[in-house]
Amino acid sequence: MKRLQSSFCSVVLVLAWAGAVAGQAADTALKTQTLFDMSLSELMNVEIVPATITETNPLKMPASVTVITAQDIAVTPARNLLDLIEIYVPGAFYMNHSIGPVPGIRGIIADRPYKFLVNVNGINVNIKAHYGARLELLNWDLNDIERVEIVRGPGSVTYGPGAIGGVINIITRQAANNRGLAYGGHFWDRYDSIGNYLSYGLKNDKIDLYTYLSVVHTSGHSPDLFGVDSSSSGYLGHENGPYDPSPVFTYLSDYDNEPQIKAHVDVHFKDTWRFWARYVTSSYDLTQGSSIKYDIDGDGDYEDFRQTRNRYFQLALENNTPLNDEFSLKSTFGLSSIDVHNVEKYSSSIVNDRDSLQNIGWIWSEWEYFGRVMLNYDSQDDFIKAAVGAEASYDLIRPGWGLNENDGLRLSDGIISGPSSEAYGTGYRQVTEASSTYFAVGEGWETTSHAFLGEVNINHTPKTTTIWSARVDKHSYTDYMFSPRFAWIYELDPSEYLKFIAQRSVRMNTQEELFMSHELGEKNKPEKLDTLELIYSNQPTEHFMFQTSAFYNSNEVIAWDWNLRRSAPVGKLKTFGLEFESQYKRENWNIGLNHSFVKQLDWELGDDITVSGISYSDYFQDAGGGVLITSKGNDLNNWPNNMTKLFTNINLYENKLTLHGDLRTIWGFEGSKDGLSALARAGGNMDMIDHINDQDAYDLEITANLSLTYHYSKSADLTFFVHNIPVLGDNKRYSYSSGFKKSYPDKVAWIEEPTVVGVRWNVRF
Repeated sequence: MKRLQSSFCSVVLVLAWAGAVAGQAADTALKTQTLFDMSLSELMNVEIVPATITETNPLKMPASVTVITAQDIAVTPARNLLDLIEIYVPGAFYMNHSIGPVPGIRGIIADRPYKFLVNVNGINVNIKAHYGARLELLNWDLNDIERVEIVRGPGSVTYGPGAIGGVINIITRQAANNRGLAYGGHFWDRYDSIGNYLSYGLKNDKIDLYTYLSVVHTSGHSPDLFGVDSSSSGYLGHENGPYDPSPVFTYLSDYDNEPQIKAHVDVHFKDTWRFWARYVTSSYDLTQGSSIKYDIDGDGDYEDFRQTRNRYFQLALENNTPLNDEFSLKSTFGLSSIDVHNVEKYSSSIVNDRDSLQNIGWIWSEWEYFGRVMLNYDSQDDFIKAAVGAEASYDLIRPGWGLNENDGLRLSDGIISGPSSEAYGTGYRQVTEASSTYFAVGEGWETTSHAFLGEVNINHTPKTTTIWSARVDKHSYTDYMFSPRFAWIYELDPSEYLKFIAQRSVRMNTQEELFMSHELGEKNKPEKLDTLELIYSNQPTEHFMFQTSAFYNSNEVIAWDWNLRRSAPVGKLKTFGLEFESQYKRENWNIGLNHSFVKQLDWELGDDITVSGISYSDYFQDAGGGVLITSKGNDLNNWPNNMTKLFTNINLYENKLTLHGDLRTIWGFEGSKDGLSALARAGGNMDMIDHINDQDAYDLEITANLSLTYHYSKSADLTFFVHNIPVLGDNKRYSYSSGFKKSYPDKVAWIEEPTVVGVRWNVRF
């Protein structure tokens, strides 16, 4: 395994370098054109299909979709994709957690991001065993991305189980629009992050070749982190603060000083074939109110000891063959592997190194062989379009790259190889057969999954279209899971549409939870989300366009419950939401505005469930000491009712300068305030609660970003930016709360993210 990993990385890096220095002088790189830059006739011919397998007209997409282009990325201060999505996408933001950042869209957020799917060039890259949507979202380099398509809301009918909250489609650059040699990089103050990339694109009659390589080093920042312990509340690392005298951890630092790497190769050949290979690493901190450094050797030298590193590679072969004027066949075959290494705990009773299974919460690798075949039909009279296809995958859970089952396999504390594992025993963070969490798996296990999907797109009249879609998925440890969708689309005017969508999306639990439930003889029933959505979009003038949507969600939530030792139905959540988005564009400037409102209608806990982080509206917890926390309010915990986002780009001095600005306003954390009120009413620690309220916790926050890009020529630009400017509030990045289970508010925590200046540069030859 270690030799395979090393060989693969070497091949990718050599190919990237060879592509960068080889070939002839190339054309000047083409500018990326945003959708809003296009005329209506141009827009009708753009093939963007993030939410369907038959409809190529973006105005008729049966979903709410946000497209972020390479041009948007180039002028926007964003550390990673999570930042980028938070800036542009209505109703999207993210919180920190002990397992890393967790994104949310439309009120759907959880303690792990397993309710979203992340795809790269159409292939899913979720970490299936535990984390979900994690890969690609945290790497500090975005220069290899052509565009990002975000489906807001459900999408499992198109993409498969897991697309409850949304889908993030990443489309990488190709040679057609990125010819020649390019070099660039960035520097972020405060985080001390410096990165460089090199790419090369070659296009001729025989081949299209694009190669990319980047390396980013980030030292991280010692933040202002507010947290609580059983006796105090305040900022960690301050005298008499929580966990004193331990200093606060380092925010957004590299895992064990290892840089983040991206390497990508993309080759088109013989008109219908495409091969691409990708290798990406990323790392993140385990951020919560107890995130401190540890004195490992007792010599007063503190270091970070709660981090996670993800690495993965993907090999993909694609073919798109027209069979005749009406039929075409598309196929994709892939091999991928993911390696996860999570350092979770520290104890002075054991050897404290990053490779000890007693210090590791999760360590494993995933291997997947994947295939998809789609047959598309498009009648010559445009009356009907249809598609039918099948997917299959063979998945293996194995020890981490280069490790064996005894020192490189651990999930959910007790999934280990067996008695020979370093995690076996009665010591700190060890388990034996007597533990209810113990599952011996040897060198791992294997599963298969398959799916059948189809769609019929009917133009009943020149103005009326219906889209009928369905997908059936089957995993080794589940019954068949059904995802249907119906969409009605009516053209009020060539630039004005009314759409109604009714659909169901499903999510099965993670591989580790499916395995445990299967071993215990329990059923693995999926989570279900039923959604009704009404969308109105219009471009009344050449310069102005807007869209409004209203949606209703009914979510039957599931999660793994260690107390019940089963995948339990947690409860049923009903929400309602409104979204508005608009853009106005002139020749030298544009401005965009969007707003999202989400309101909980009802939350009802499942049988035998007394608490949940979703809401305090149905809650019953004996916290001890006479403190009984009961129901309060009717709002979502961990979610603001309102989000407003504003962004603009202004070209100055004959397009020599581009000024970008964006503003994010978040308010209405009513559900989080409910938790504090419920705890106070129950008899919790009032000194702590008053101290938290004195910090303006869960109040209005307004944050801005600014950048100025100097276009030295058509092939070179330099960007100066300021990130996270506090307009109102303290740039609080809250931690996800799973609900109070103690007499003090132990789940309240936030980081006051710093204001940072930086620079980016790009040169094309």
